[in-house]
Amino acid sequence: MNQCLTTYDKRPSERFEFWQEIVCKKYVSASAATDVRGDEFSGSLVSRELGPLVAAELEAPLHFWSRKPHHVRNDGQDVFIVSLIQKGEGELTQLGRSARLGAGDLAIYDCGAPFDYTLRAKTQLIKIPRQILESKLDRPRDFLAVNIDRSNPLSPVLGELLTRALTIELSRDLDSPVAKRLSNAIVELVVSICDLRRDAYPGAQSPQALEKVKRFVRANLDSHDLTPGTLAVAGAISVRTLNRLFGAMGTTPMRWVWSERLAASRAALAQGQVRSVTEAAFAHGFSEVAHFSRSFKRAFGLSPQRLLRK
Repeated sequence: MNQCLTTYDKRPSERFEFWQEIVCKKYVSASAATDVRGDEFSGSLVSRELGPLVAAELEAPLHFWSRKPHHVRNDGQDVFIVSLIQKGEGELTQLGRSARLGAGDLAIYDCGAPFDYTLRAKTQLIKIPRQILESKLDRPRDFLAVNIDRSNPLSPVLGELLTRALTIELSRDLDSPVAKRLSNAIVELVVSICDLRRDAYPGAQSPQALEKVKRFVRANLDSHDLTPGTLAVAGAISVRTLNRLFGAMGTTPMRWVWSERLAASRAALAQGQVRSVTEAAFAHGFSEVAHFSRSFKRAFGLSPQRLLRK
């Protein structure tokens, strides 16, 4: 069910105060200022929980959104927010970077650090818990306050998916498997958009061989063909170099693949993305359920059956 916060039904003199006190604290704590006269300010925020995510659409005239250190300390929101501008413009500043955004542009910011966001726009927002995004995207910090522009072919797909996600009817149970599968699809799409951005712009964000291998593994955890040979091909390196890169991390390629499979299966069970232990095992490249269960309990201290029941 959607939650809608709007200034339209407020007295003109109360609109911006409502925006400051209710809207700016509802999605993520921040202060707001505007040059627009109070009786001319009108804005809305429609939001919806989708499993562990919160999707939203915000529309407002020019205002200045600022998250200060005391907001970070006091509200404990350990999330990333993806902002996809539908119309209008914005400027996001965080960690010494600044990104000017127009219609079709996307940017990410971290609620674990202060930021400033000037907006005169209709923008779609996704709140993603830190643990989820960091488990799927290498170095999310690379993308903070970076303009992922409208030339990215997957951004319109994300925009359409979010539009539909705010209007379709789902189970009233917000923790339903359907909602969680949908949230997983949204996160995977965000990660793919970031991967394309890395590939398109050489330099500091250019993918290194190890990053290419990790991305390949995470995209193919259900495959039984993840061998040192296939990983080396994915990274365009030799098997010897592959072993050396993972050796520097204190592990081996296949041991790392194994740990990624266990971590991903644990997340799938915890987030309700699978309905059974068997599904969790086969979806992440394990061919024997009993072996999977033993390895899972050894790694995490509880059985996958127990986590599923939780």
